[in-house]
Amino acid sequence: MDETDRRRIEALLISGKKLAAVKQYREATGASLAESKRAVEALQPTVAPAQPTPSTPSTPITDSNLNSQIVSLLHKGERIEAVKLYKSHAGVRLKEAKQAVDRIGEQHGIPITSGSGCLGLILVVIVGIEMLTAAFV
Repeated sequence: MDETDRRRIEALLISGKKLAAVKQYREATGASLAESKRAVEALQPTVAPAQPTPSTPSTPITDSNLNSQIVSLLHKGERIEAVKLYKSHAGVRLKEAKQAVDRIGEQHGIPITSGSGCLGLILVVIVGIEMLTAAFV
């Protein structure tokens, strides 16, 4: 691997594109996927990833506006979307977002059905996929 390849890999890591960095390393060296992953991970402590810039919505969302959006989603039966919205704006973990959305629903008299417990799993999968997509894009 030459210096140009190393700089490309470091640039990919800085921009948070670990998967692309592993792919670049693998193409440059012919190493296996596992070896490439280990090599790129060894570079990570020396390369600080860029901090994501918080996205600012076109119209600032106030707490009351956020609550009304969540209530609207809950009335439409879109609980998962409500949890995702809360999570993205509050910057909390999935479990905390789910609990907060449930509280908001209860405060507005919207019945929250617990069902068979699949919703939590679905939420985890959806958020996990979004996190992986964001991490590798």
